[in-house]
Amino acid sequence: MLTIEHDTIVVPKTKGMLTWPAVVDLLAPRYGSQTIPVRLALTEQADGQLTFEVTGLRGAAPDTQRWGSLWDFQPRRPERTGRFVVLHVVPTGIRAEIGGFAGDATPATNLLASTCDYLLTHPNVVTASDLYWGKENVLYLEGNLLSRFLLGQIHLRPAQTRRLGVLIDKPHAPEYLDNVQNAIHACRTVGGLTIEQVWVSEQSLRAEVFYTPSGRALGNIAHMDHILEIALEAEHHVDALAITSEIDVSPKVRRAYYAGKRVANPWGGVEAVLTHAVTTMTGLPAAHAPMLTSHADLVPPDGVVDPRDGAEVISTSFLCSVLRGLSAAPQPSPAGSPTLPGDTRLTPEDVGALVLPAGAVGGIPAFAALAQNIPLILVRENNTVSSLRIEDILGAQDHGPAEVHLVDNYLEAAGLLTALRERLSIGALRRPVAVTQLSER
Repeated sequence: MLTIEHDTIVVPKTKGMLTWPAVVDLLAPRYGSQTIPVRLALTEQADGQLTFEVTGLRGAAPDTQRWGSLWDFQPRRPERTGRFVVLHVVPTGIRAEIGGFAGDATPATNLLASTCDYLLTHPNVVTASDLYWGKENVLYLEGNLLSRFLLGQIHLRPAQTRRLGVLIDKPHAPEYLDNVQNAIHACRTVGGLTIEQVWVSEQSLRAEVFYTPSGRALGNIAHMDHILEIALEAEHHVDALAITSEIDVSPKVRRAYYAGKRVANPWGGVEAVLTHAVTTMTGLPAAHAPMLTSHADLVPPDGVVDPRDGAEVISTSFLCSVLRGLSAAPQPSPAGSPTLPGDTRLTPEDVGALVLPAGAVGGIPAFAALAQNIPLILVRENNTVSSLRIEDILGAQDHGPAEVHLVDNYLEAAGLLTALRERLSIGALRRPVAVTQLSER
């Protein structure tokens, strides 16, 4: 039987930089051999200790993971300059001021995308219930696959996704199944999307939300065996899988979230757990949309919600943006697999920078970027529930080739990306210009 497990692991703080290999050395020996890690974050650095929250899939054989172990790391070769690829990550469930709501980071994402050939991002950054406005060069990739790309485990093939499938949680009332089917019809007839395979689960997924001591949103999901059984079947028929299911969120939490209070998006954490598990065990890009559970949820208590949540209360299915996003998902393939003639393939060598909120440095993307010598651009204005600083990650020792840029906002980040793309010295764009230091030998 497969189950979701959440663990808190406390380890002594190291003096060196927390690259991904260093994190693996700290966590892998302390993590259960019967549980496959699917998501983790450093949540606190205090009193000489590091606190990690780790979510795993218990009961699955390690050799059944589609892309190998999350602990594996493949260093990239020297950076290529033929393409300039940027990653824009806003981790789910940490209440980012920009990107922690309903697709409200789309304008920032499109701005960053204007500076590069391809911009890779993940669902919660650009999906807004039934609205999707990502630029054509924005590639939509679930967070686990994004991490595995940075770790060197997979390569990505753009413009290869055509056939979409949908896995529908068995709703508590038939009218909500009709609602999802109408959304699918709308995407087919208006968007021209190819959606030919739709599965309805025989058992309810029963997703429940909770918050960790660090303030992050997480969740538990029942019947993971059944979900993965359908996903493994879908792998033979479709190129990407959308999942829609009921998620139990209390009215109190829902009201606080819609009012703009300091509450992380309650749906995001459990959605990430579900899709991370699916993309760990299958080769499919996947994304999740909450299913409407009550028409009363569409009537906000105060009438008008926080502007960043407007897309959620004008939708009834929340699914159309996910389907549109998945139609822009690149296809993953194992690193090192043969490349066919004319096959565009993105690799970690193409990545010119990773853009993150300044406090969101405790996840796999930041650890992997530091290990791969990929420049980090950290946006101060995008506050989260995290109190981590980049200094907590770089450590006390000399951090060698790590290139880290702190900027105030996404407008400044776009200018910095343009400079990196054009290979301009950042120091030459600021004043005063530093004096060149000479060393005698």
